[in-house]
Amino acid sequence: MDSKYYLCEADNVDEGVNKVTPYQKPEDALQAASESTAKVHFISTVNPKAVDEEEGE
Repeated sequence: MDSKYYLCEADNVDEGVNKVTPYQKPEDALQAASESTAKVHFISTVNPKAVDEEEGE
């Protein structure tokens, strides 16, 4: 199973994640996070947008 790393970005903590970008390599995700201009950003191995969509069904 291939792991994916998701760069999750948000304008603020109250609104939640509004952008998720997948990466195959953790180094790529870390590089993108270091260059992110979003006020809130983190890397996850779970896509929070996919989890939100599953809960909404």
